[in-house]
Amino acid sequence: MRQSEALTILETGASAFITGAPGAGKTYVLNEFICAARARGASVAVTASTGIAATHINGQTIHSWSGVGVAEVMTQTLMKHIRSRRKRRIEAVDILVIDEVSMMPAWLFDMVDDVCRTLRHSPEPFGGLQVVLSGDFFQLPPVNRTFHHNDAPTSSELQISRQRYADTGKNPGGFVTESLAWNQLNPVVCYLTGQHRQDDGQLLTVLTDIREGDVTQEDHDVLAGRIGKAPALGQVAVHLFPVNRQADMLNDLRLSQINDQIHEYHAQSVGPANLVASLKKSMLAPEVLGLKNGAAVMALRNDADHQYVNGSIGTVEGFASEAKGGWPIVTFENGNTVIMRPSSWEMMDGETVLASVKQVPLRCAWGITIHKSQGMTLDKAVMDLRRSFAPGMGYVALSRVENLDGLYLDGISERAFLVSPDAVLLDGELRRESEAASTSLATEGQEAFIRRGAGAEDEFAQDGLF
Repeated sequence: MRQSEALTILETGASAFITGAPGAGKTYVLNEFICAARARGASVAVTASTGIAATHINGQTIHSWSGVGVAEVMTQTLMKHIRSRRKRRIEAVDILVIDEVSMMPAWLFDMVDDVCRTLRHSPEPFGGLQVVLSGDFFQLPPVNRTFHHNDAPTSSELQISRQRYADTGKNPGGFVTESLAWNQLNPVVCYLTGQHRQDDGQLLTVLTDIREGDVTQEDHDVLAGRIGKAPALGQVAVHLFPVNRQADMLNDLRLSQINDQIHEYHAQSVGPANLVASLKKSMLAPEVLGLKNGAAVMALRNDADHQYVNGSIGTVEGFASEAKGGWPIVTFENGNTVIMRPSSWEMMDGETVLASVKQVPLRCAWGITIHKSQGMTLDKAVMDLRRSFAPGMGYVALSRVENLDGLYLDGISERAFLVSPDAVLLDGELRRESEAASTSLATEGQEAFIRRGAGAEDEFAQDGLF
C-alpha cells in the first residue's frame, strides 16, 4: 500500500494498523496524519508502548495516558482510581495513536480498551475512538510476566482474566493481535510497501529477505562485505550486544582507558523501593553515571530546545564549574554543545507520580544491548551477531541503521537471520488484508471505510474485559 492510500483511509475516521518494513514510511504517515487531524480541530492522544518510543513521537507512554500505570491486571479499585483522574481527558479525545505496538502485550491492549469503554460509556471498541496503531511484528516480542509466571499475583481478577483468554484460545502475552479487543476493533491494515530511505537499497533488501524467510547468497555476501569494517578515526559508533554484560564490559573498558579524572553522578530516587527498582530497570540511564573527558555518550531524552534527541551521539568535552553544578558538557554530532543537566524519569498513575528517578540523561555509548536499542535510529553501529540467541534479534540490530555505510560487523551467524515463525505467519495475513483494503479503496472509495466497525455488538460491554 502506498503512503497516500494509508492517509486517505485514515482520513475516513477508520481505525487502522500502519505496518511495513524499515524505511517504508510508517513514522511519516503517522506524523502527517497527526498534523492534519489536529489542524482540523481533532484532539489526538499520541502514545507509545515504551518511554523511548514515546519520545520519538513527542508523546507519552500508553501506561501513563490510560492511567493503568504499572498495573498488569484490571481491578475495580484501579478502575475507580482511573475514573477519578482520567475521565475528562479520555472523554475529550477523538483519536488515540499507539506507536511501537509490537512491544505491547495483548493483555495491556485489552486493559486500555476496557478503560476507554468504561470512561466513555460506550460498548464500542476503545469507547468509539479512532485508534491508529503503528509497528512491526518482526521486532523482539513483548516482555511480560503476569500471565506466564507461576509467581505472578493470583488475585481473583487475574484468575478471571486468565480464564477469559483460555476460553477464547487467545494468548495474553502475545502480540496485540492476540488480544480480545483486536477483532472487535477490526483495524484496517495498511501495509506500506514503498521504500523512502536515501541509500542504495542493499541493506533494505537484506531486511526484506529476512522478513520473508528467503535469505539469499547475495544477502550473505552483502553483510560479509561489512565484516571487519571500522568507523573512521574520531567517529563514534554504538556497539550493539545481545546481553547487558557485554555492553557494560565494553563501556567500563573504554572509560578506564581514558587517562583523566572520573566524574560520577548518582541517581536520586523517590517512591516505594519496588516501584523505584522497576523504574530503574526500564530506564537506560545508569544509577551511577561515570564520565571522563572524551567519553562517547548517548542522549536518553529529547531536548525541549531541539539541540539533541533521544539516541543522539556525542562526546564529553568537559564539565561545568562546581558553582554551575559540575554537569557534563557534551558536543553532539550535529554540532551542538550542551550542558547536560539532570532529567526525571517518572512512573505515573494518572496525574499522580508513584515513583521518580532523577539522573543526567546520558549513558556511555560505546555499547548497548540490542533489546534496549529498539525504537532507536543510529547513524553508525558496530555489532557481533555470532551470539544472537533469540528470533528477531539479528533483524532488530541490523534495522537500527538506515544504510549499509553505517553498519560495521564483527561477525555473523545463521541465527542472526532467524525471525519469529509467528511473525512470519502474521505477516502474510497482514499483507493480504492490506491488499484487500487497497482494492476496496480503488473500487469503492472512502465510503468503504467510513465508520468501519462502529456499533458492533460486544459480548464484554456489560462487565468489562477483566
